[in-house]
Amino acid sequence: MKKILLLLLWVSSLWSISAEEIIKKSDAVRNVSGSFYQRCFITEYIHAKKRDTMLVSIYSKIEDNSGQYRTLVKMLEPKKDQNKLIMRDGDNLWFYDPNAKASIRISPQQRLLGQSSNGDVMSSNFALDYESTLLGEEEMIDGDKKSRNCYLLQLKANNSNVSYPLVDYWVDKESFYPVRSKFYTASKKLLKDVYYRKFKDVLGMIRPTEVLIFDGFDKSKATKMQFANVKNIEIPDFWFRRDYLPKFLGD
Repeated sequence: MKKILLLLLWVSSLWSISAEEIIKKSDAVRNVSGSFYQRCFITEYIHAKKRDTMLVSIYSKIEDNSGQYRTLVKMLEPKKDQNKLIMRDGDNLWFYDPNAKASIRISPQQRLLGQSSNGDVMSSNFALDYESTLLGEEEMIDGDKKSRNCYLLQLKANNSNVSYPLVDYWVDKESFYPVRSKFYTASKKLLKDVYYRKFKDVLGMIRPTEVLIFDGFDKSKATKMQFANVKNIEIPDFWFRRDYLPKFLGD
């Protein structure tokens, strides 16, 4: 194991750019800086047939001290889930049900719809959540069926609060666009195979507007997340307090 680790460190030292730099540049593509709003339409498929849908609004804001995103998610559709909330502030993730008038602690790994989890709709900063190693370069067919020359990185969680302990991550060499991610358990069992798609100009930068998630155990199960209506807005800090959840209105 020590020899393999030394070899990886030696290989990484040959690159003109570090793994940390690549992740930071890719984070800047995936995430809008500052505070912002967006909507996410989630569609679950089984054997390529639509099974279920959900629409949520997402409010995200970078926390000054940690550099991590604080996120508030409001469910808009279906009607049975309307006005339910998920809020992340630091290591804490809360679910609020207005019908029960109660908030409970939840895990980012819990499923939201289909293959998408609570953590998947939360803005995340890979550079802060993971220790990264640059393994090499690899040609990869992206989610839009285009061939891309990519950096291949291995990410290992540096804290227990992230959604996935291990990640294989492909990043386009020229643009630093995220191309593909494979998310694993700590024992290296594949949980999800993710493609980033439909790159468009969003607030002055080309970003993925669609994420396609395949189940790691059953490829017939897939979930599509489509992001739209992205805009910079001012978000007050008190929105991310647990005691404010019953008062939140949003859109």
